[in-house]
Amino acid sequence: MVRKLIILATVLLAAMPLKAEDNNILRHLSLSAGIGTTGITAEVGTMVTNYIGIRGGVDYMPKFKYSTDLNLSHIYQGEIPEEYEGIDISDITTKVAVQGQLHNSTAHALLDIYPFSGAGFHLTVGAYFAQKDRFVTVCNKEEGALRIISDFNARRGGFADIPLSYGQVAAKLGDYNIMPDDQGNANAYVKVKKVRPYVGIGFGRTVPKSLDCEFDLGVQMLGKPRFYDGVSGEELTSDGAKGDDGGLLKDLSKITVYPVLSIRLVGRIF
Repeated sequence: MVRKLIILATVLLAAMPLKAEDNNILRHLSLSAGIGTTGITAEVGTMVTNYIGIRGGVDYMPKFKYSTDLNLSHIYQGEIPEEYEGIDISDITTKVAVQGQLHNSTAHALLDIYPFSGAGFHLTVGAYFAQKDRFVTVCNKEEGALRIISDFNARRGGFADIPLSYGQVAAKLGDYNIMPDDQGNANAYVKVKKVRPYVGIGFGRTVPKSLDCEFDLGVQMLGKPRFYDGVSGEELTSDGAKGDDGGLLKDLSKITVYPVLSIRLVGRIF
């Protein structure tokens, strides 16, 4: 789909007249500020011709944090082995309070294509460039909240005849198990592409005649999310488990596209 849109944009560019008198690059500049799903946006723009505008800017995402509970997954079968004596299984809770954070501050470079000279409707292609490839991070809110679970899991290491997955307890994020470290803390992060292609539509000229309110709607292509253990740095693999797994955190960690909706106030400098 993205490839088809880029091809369409190329065809439109090739079909548009590029007369000398239409060349407006750097003749006029605009500044804009806005807000939307990419955070707080500031950018500068110019018209290349009456049909083509270019914009570049930055998008600051505030430190948005989200609190929720993750289920604790008890991965054992049958009776608890005698080797676990000394730990009261009833002391192990069924949930842990965690805090998730979205990291999405970016820069962007966009090309606006106007099918009709003088009209505000435009197609937009370009890319967003993230500061970090860590898109979502999650960790337990209370320091050492999973200490008893760390102790419980550590008992497995002394008994080679017990299967690796027998008796382990982990926090469940989507289809992934997050194992706590020996201090009783668990954290993980989700990586996506740092360079994210963008396609969208909008209304408003890159350089208006004076002051204008403009609108953009599109999507960033994040790629397939990949999960990593925040302690070891190792990539996590899905175990196919389901259940209560953090609600919004699960949704954020599974999306492959990020919706872009922005409203900007654009003013012409000269």
